[in-house]
Amino acid sequence: MRCAVYIRVSTDKEEQKASLENQRSLFFQYLEDKGWDIFDFYIDVESGTTGKREHLQRLIQDAKGRKFDVIVAKELSRLARNGGLSYQIRDMARDNRIDIVTLDNAINTIEGKGEMFGLYAWMYEQESQRTSTRIKAALSSKARKGEFKGSVPPYGYRLNSGKLVVAEDDSPNIVKRIFRMYLEGKGFDAIARTFTREGCPTPAQVIGKKNAGLYWQGTSIKKILNNPHYVGDLVQGRQTTVSVTSKVREEIPKEKQIIIENAHQALISRGDFEAVQQYMEGRKRQQAKPKAKKHMFTNYLFCADCGKALWYVHYRKGYVCGNYYKHGKHVCSQHSVKEKELIGVILADIRNMTETLNEKDVLGRLEVKTLQSRKQAEKQLHTLQRRIEKLKEQKTGLIRLLASGTIDETEYKEATESGNAELCSLQDQLKGLQSLQASNSTGESIVRLKKELKQFMKLEELTPEMIHRFVDKIEVQADGSVNIHYKFTPTALLTA
Repeated sequence: MRCAVYIRVSTDKEEQKASLENQRSLFFQYLEDKGWDIFDFYIDVESGTTGKREHLQRLIQDAKGRKFDVIVAKELSRLARNGGLSYQIRDMARDNRIDIVTLDNAINTIEGKGEMFGLYAWMYEQESQRTSTRIKAALSSKARKGEFKGSVPPYGYRLNSGKLVVAEDDSPNIVKRIFRMYLEGKGFDAIARTFTREGCPTPAQVIGKKNAGLYWQGTSIKKILNNPHYVGDLVQGRQTTVSVTSKVREEIPKEKQIIIENAHQALISRGDFEAVQQYMEGRKRQQAKPKAKKHMFTNYLFCADCGKALWYVHYRKGYVCGNYYKHGKHVCSQHSVKEKELIGVILADIRNMTETLNEKDVLGRLEVKTLQSRKQAEKQLHTLQRRIEKLKEQKTGLIRLLASGTIDETEYKEATESGNAELCSLQDQLKGLQSLQASNSTGESIVRLKKELKQFMKLEELTPEMIHRFVDKIEVQADGSVNIHYKFTPTALLTA
């Protein structure tokens, strides 16, 4: 029985680290008694109300690949404190014929103990909801005392004993420049490009965020312009989560927000802040327009250098690198291409393939290659099967060696990971052999492809359906030349 062990604690505090070790000990004893094989440990330090946990997602993907037979957790709340998520995990496991066992014996689908699943899922969600309510009440009490209750202070400020104070770096001056530039008529993206060009650290870089981007974004500028903290007021409780099981946030009416006036030093005058809000609202009304048309090559064109999508620019009648268009030439170059020229290139390619494909020659050459591949595949199949059996024999006694102390956890993990990696490789090879065995339909696919090509070529212009059928993606070089990736390989078909 291949076992996936899931362990979770909510925080990285010392008492929670001790809980991690205690859970490990419980699992080792349980699995030693059962004699099950450990496929892998999945350990998260995060709340159980969300499904966006790195190792829970890895467990789900491995479960869908049927890499193990049973999921073991201390209790259901370790897997999820969210009723909906609990049911999703249960259904995913059931669909992939994987059992769920909890050490508190509340859930054990191997023995048919699953009828109380819904009750436990509800109980753990309610417990989380009560905890969330208590935390919100405590934070609200701190906010009413004038303490900043967020984890990250607004850009331009830092925290000192729960109070906002002006930061000593250049960020306060940048905040002032943002308000001044906006009142001078510059838009969000134009202001962002200015600070990117000057090399100013972004708000995410200032707070040391791990995945902080290199470039300022228009959305960051808008967020700063909307933030009432810059006039010196402490404004909290502007948003709240819909429930403990949802990350969706809803706005709280201003009259219910917690506002402490003149709680800290202002960076922007009230007059300038109000002027920006009015100016922003006026611009929003002026710019209101129907949803932009999705152009023919949207989501197909990409910059060959930076990898970003190309945007359609109306006055150019073509597409331009989105990175260049948004952040300027110091980030990337134009990589532009005219839509009309691109249509001509693809139509010419399709016409050429239609005229060149010869069904009889292609089918004859494919038949010879198929027979050769099948003979080779049969030999490889026997070799793979023997190696898989040998790997299974090597893995059988590892859990007993671990439980007896003959090998330690690191040695066990290295041995199982090595064996699992080789098994995955062998499984991939088996899939490849199965594809070869089914290749007798390849010739028919080419015939159908040719018929589709001919059918579409009756049309005098390129259609979105043709692009969807035949084009995977298009890379645009700096000089405007294109590399078209089709959903089939024309040269391979013509020389098969």
